Amino acid sequence: MNLLRLKSLITYLMGFALLASTFSIPMVWAQDNSDGRYRPEGRTFARNAANFFDDRLFEARTYETGTGAAEFASVTIFYPLTLSFDRPNGAVVMSPGYQGTPEVYDWWGPMLASVGIITAIIETNTTTDNLEQRKNALIAGVELIKGENANSESPINNKLDESQIAIMGHSLGGGASLRAAEELGDAVKAVVPLTPYCCELGQSFEGDLSGVSVPTLIIATADDTIAPPDTHARLLFDSINSSTPKVYMEFTEGGHMIPANQGSELETQGKYVYAFLKSNFTGDSKYSDFIDGDGEDSFSTYVSN
Repeated sequence: MNLLRLKSLITYLMGFALLASTFSIPMVWAQDNSDGRYRPEGRTFARNAANFFDDRLFEARTYETGTGAAEFASVTIFYPLTLSFDRPNGAVVMSPGYQGTPEVYDWWGPMLASVGIITAIIETNTTTDNLEQRKNALIAGVELIKGENANSESPINNKLDESQIAIMGHSLGGGASLRAAEELGDAVKAVVPLTPYCCELGQSFEGDLSGVSVPTLIIATADDTIAPPDTHARLLFDSINSSTPKVYMEFTEGGHMIPANQGSELETQGKYVYAFLKSNFTGDSKYSDFIDGDGEDSFSTYVSN
């Protein structure tokens, strides 16, 4: 091989190596990093929802933060892996139920993050935190996720649209989410109580929720013996002003833990919550038309105004 051809070969190989290195970083980051941290069915539900709505599917990542906050022990954040020129994402902050931890709801993180919604699941200071403490934790969680958006060292730095934040909670966290929505007002776009417990443990619901002015989706089940709909979910729904956009979705079967990892109808819950959030984040009619439809056969009651 003459010297000219050798130099040409070396130049070619160096160029190829440089090109390979250029693409190697995105390829590495595109790998699923779940390594047992979250349940895989959430990813499957997200893929099906993306196909149903003809939406984009993202890789999901997760990290923990907020360990120095007074209102909670930490926050686990699931986020979509996006490109630098992608538009910022919406987000939802979630409180677990009484004696619940973020691990109990591991399917929600990858489900929503995989379709482009940053999902922050709070770990309460103790699993027995009361409704008031969970309300305060949700309010602080909204501020934390905004802080992460402004933090140059955060994985979601400049990736959050702060006009598109919602809150969500299960059981006692669901009741707390409605109380937090009253205080937050238009600082959030929507609230999603999941089989909500109405009030502090052992107490009955008194007063009203006329202060809740943001769109509300309440998910319940007729089989709930811990927070029966008549004295919890449906009572809360009816106490919200009719002028507030609201949806009541009650499954025929499934117990109080229906939103947790071992619950039933997870894919249906995920699809409706995703559509509800996107409808209120974006105003896109393909989501609102779905929410305003007749519901599923698995619902015993479905009411939308």
